[in-house]
Amino acid sequence: MRMPRFVRSAFTATVAAGAMVVFATAPAHASTSVTVHVKQCPLDYCATAGYGWFNADPIGSGSGSVPGDALKACDMASDGYYIKAWLTNRDTGKLIRTASTGGHTAPYCTSWQTGNLPEQTRVWLEVCKMSGTKRVSCNHGAEGWA
Repeated sequence: MRMPRFVRSAFTATVAAGAMVVFATAPAHASTSVTVHVKQCPLDYCATAGYGWFNADPIGSGSGSVPGDALKACDMASDGYYIKAWLTNRDTGKLIRTASTGGHTAPYCTSWQTGNLPEQTRVWLEVCKMSGTKRVSCNHGAEGWA
């Protein structure tokens, strides 16, 4: 049995409209980890003084695992400064958590600062070399996704 032309046209229009709705939805972002380094000096060839690391998804299993939605700071230079990392919500500007190597001798990495974040949370990681409460030099960041 053959469909009348107006039925076929209506069917084709319905399928096309449905496809447009499916393809027009906002894309989901995959979880994205990010590492931000701060250098020992402002020149391109300078070594890293330290870094901050936001890990979006758990890595590994057992006692050696790295948790998800976690932040750590690492001080790699014995220069009298310490490293501090700030993780903020990219959309609201609200501080999520910090990690600081203050009070420890380099090389030193903090433990993971953790806490579950809602999926698709856009985060911003900023890392600075610090002296007391003063920011000596900073890398003003990179974006990640929880």
